[in-house]
Order: sequence, then C-alpha cells, then structure tokens
Amino acid sequence: MAIEIREEYLEGQDGAFRYWQSRPNQGLPVIFVHGYGGTIEHWQRIFPKIAAKHTIYALDLYGFGASAYPKGGTYSGELWARQLATLVTEVVQGPAVVVGHSMGGIAVAEFAHHYPHLTQGLVLVNSAGLARADLSPAFLEQFVFELVQTPLIGELLSGVFANPFSIWASLQTAYHNKQKVTLDLVELFNKPLRRRGAIEAYLAVSRAFSSYALAIKPGAVQAPTLIIWGQEDLALPPSLAERFKAEIFPQAQVYLVPQTGHCPFDEAPETFCQGLLPWLEELST
Repeated sequence: MAIEIREEYLEGQDGAFRYWQSRPNQGLPVIFVHGYGGTIEHWQRIFPKIAAKHTIYALDLYGFGASAYPKGGTYSGELWARQLATLVTEVVQGPAVVVGHSMGGIAVAEFAHHYPHLTQGLVLVNSAGLARADLSPAFLEQFVFELVQTPLIGELLSGVFANPFSIWASLQTAYHNKQKVTLDLVELFNKPLRRRGAIEAYLAVSRAFSSYALAIKPGAVQAPTLIIWGQEDLALPPSLAERFKAEIFPQAQVYLVPQTGHCPFDEAPETFCQGLLPWLEELST
C-alpha cells in the first residue's frame, strides 16, 4: 500500500500549528519534533522508512516554520509540551512515541514528564536540556549567543545572521559531512525567516534558552527511552548522551551514529533508522 503524508493545521490553546500525518494508520504513532530553527521538513529523509511500518506525525513548534507565534511571545518547554499534548489528544487520540531533536528534545522530555499518560516512548536525538552543558542553540556560536542576550545588539545581530550565507556557515559546523549542506537545506532553514515576526520569535527563544534546562529528577520519567547521538557532534558532544542517562533517564538505551554531526537523521538516514526501528519494534511488542 502506498504511503501518503498529509499536511494539516490544528488550533491549539496558544494558536494554530502545522503538522503532518501519514496514512495508513499502522504500528505505533510516532511524533517527530524539530530543533532550533528547524521545521517538519528537516526529518523528511527518514519518513518513508519509518512510515512503512509506523504512523508518523510531525509538527512545527510554536514560533517556527508555519506555526503561530504565541500571544505574549513567551517560549518555554512547557509551551511546546502543551502543543504536543494537543496533537496527541485531538489527532492521535492515544499515547504516542515522541522523538525530539536538539531543542525539540527539551519539548518531548517536558511532554513525557508532564503527560506520562500520553507518552508511549521517548526518543532524544542530540538533545539540548542539560543544565550549564548546552545552553546555546546548536546552530549559534557561543559568543554570538551571549551577544544576542544584550538589548539592541541582539536585534541587530539577529538581522545580520538571518541570511542564507550565515545559515550555510552554521550548518557547516552542525554537519560532519559538509556535502550534505545543500542549497535546498539552506533554503529549508531560510524560508521561515521571511515570515513577518520570525526574527523576533527566534530572538525571543534564544534569549530564554538559559531557562530551558530540564528540571527532571532521575527516574521521574518512566517511559521507555532511547537516546540517539551523532558521534561527531561539535555543538553538543556525544558524552552528553551518557549524562542524560546518568542524570535523568536511567532506563535509556544509547545509540551512537558514526560519522555524523548534530543532525544524524539527515546525514545518515539509513544508519539512524537502524537504531530507531528495532527499538520501536521492541516497544510495539
């Protein structure tokens, strides 16, 4: 049977947001959540293989892609967890596996913490969220991140760095295989920045990043957990995978993807799926 992926919009408590859903319904419901500056499309290289066995969902987090900017312009892990809960309760209509990349890892971890009855499994991919270890978004250099916190300078820098060349340079740092940084990939990250209000939203998220550290006690999240990490990640080193396991998710399995950087699902989709699909199969049985 042919796999179909449809794009929809859902009205949530904090505004409308874009999501994708695959057909037919089969296997486990698996929701993919992008990282800082990303969109649904960043996951698309793994979707055919995953959707052949499971029902996939993906969304644009509030403030990114084609989703709304929440009233008040305040961003937090709790906001995005609530957005995920809306998708699960109104569309999935049952517990789901949530997969989060980088900043999206904060969203899915908060979701698993606050909505355990809606969480069937948790997957963190090169995740942010550990206190003092990784407080800057993965696509910003630390010195730039610190300057962004400064009033007026932050607004100026956001305008300077919101262009294709700067995006290309950031992706060159994020990707181990530089040939994967194509013009199409740069446009994927650049297109949302052309929306009215996008720069302000990205700046608001950047300025709040120090408050996103996960305050979850070891063992508080009981859901089966998988931690996947690109072994050559320069932004968030793979040693953080073991720290997540030791400090928050003692039940987690860890899977390292060799020869990949911060975005292993896009750099090596086949190898990434070799870690994710068997774990999903075990979870489903």
